[in-house]
Amino acid sequence: MNERWYKIHVTILILVLAFIVPKDLAKAQVLSLEIEPSPTLENAQTLSLTGLGIDSKASGPVLISAFLENLTGEKVENLFLEVTINAAKIGNIVELTQDSDRPFSLDPYQTVYATNNDLAKEAIPGVEESIGFSGGLTSEGDDFINNLSGTTLPKDVYTVEVVVFQVTDATGRTDLVSSVAEVGGSSLSSFDEGDIFLKTPGDIVGGEAEITNPYPQFSWEGANNVTYRLLVVHDNGQDSPESLLQSAKSSDPMSEGGSLLQFENLDVYVNGTSFQFPSSGAQALKAGETYHWRVMTTIQSSGDVDEITSEIWSFKLMDTSQASSSTPISDELELLLIELMGNENYRRLQESGFTLDGVEYDGQEFIGPAAAIKLEELLQKIRDEEIILGQN
Repeated sequence: MNERWYKIHVTILILVLAFIVPKDLAKAQVLSLEIEPSPTLENAQTLSLTGLGIDSKASGPVLISAFLENLTGEKVENLFLEVTINAAKIGNIVELTQDSDRPFSLDPYQTVYATNNDLAKEAIPGVEESIGFSGGLTSEGDDFINNLSGTTLPKDVYTVEVVVFQVTDATGRTDLVSSVAEVGGSSLSSFDEGDIFLKTPGDIVGGEAEITNPYPQFSWEGANNVTYRLLVVHDNGQDSPESLLQSAKSSDPMSEGGSLLQFENLDVYVNGTSFQFPSSGAQALKAGETYHWRVMTTIQSSGDVDEITSEIWSFKLMDTSQASSSTPISDELELLLIELMGNENYRRLQESGFTLDGVEYDGQEFIGPAAAIKLEELLQKIRDEEIILGQN
């Protein structure tokens, strides 16, 4: 196989099929065409270049299966294939037409089955004639291939259209049957390393972030339709955060019959992008100690199961007994207290010289600076209309 055709074959392989929308272009149906993707591709959340057999040269995994049938009792001759591959954000990236001097034919009621590997070998099993293609990558396709980075195909809607047409002296070209296939859109996730972004609590390792709430809310940015695994470990002063988290990962979560290691505070599966540290089912966080945490998930690629992990963040739980118990009332907090209590009640509190020592919310007590943080969270939820205040 020459290098040019191999490059074309590679492009066909990576643009694979998730569902089929066939349409007949001829007035009288002479042929039927059905194309099926492999189960691996149907369930893929990402398209892995390695898993698509990029280096296998027509002997890689079966990605596409095509069934072509002659529906008539007569032999159909002078048949040709035409393939167009389109990326929604780019345009046509491949345009292939079977060589005009190498047509194939189907016997009466004959059904043939071919895969992507068969076409790469320029053959259709059960058909005597060999086939070849002219055309290939468009200028946009050349740019697309040259600009690929990483090991996965960029998230996009890719469309593959296959047309079987006939050429005769009397009528010229007549399109007999066509199928259109798409992959991408909501069926794919554009996961790469770093696609999980941690938000709270803490900061990157070495950032010396401190928190006051022993039941912090862990939150991160990521896809909402996947299950995450959240790990929290205690810094022992000897092992690296990476080593501690890897050891914690090697044991099953409690929900799967496992148990927490001595230095492991939390190991839980989360459906969503936030989780509040529980009062049970975890080892409590201790004041004055430093903790490390990470979020990870697994996704099904076209070749295997890939693991996506976040970076590692750390935080130290402050000893609130050593800090001032009262918290200054900022302008933001004053607005919230007025919203909650009304102007008159808040004025009376001001006259009595009150201080903000703590807040009890949803069964949890927040002391000192943690109280101010919780009140600011409530104010933002009110602004976002996640909390609606009643008339009273």
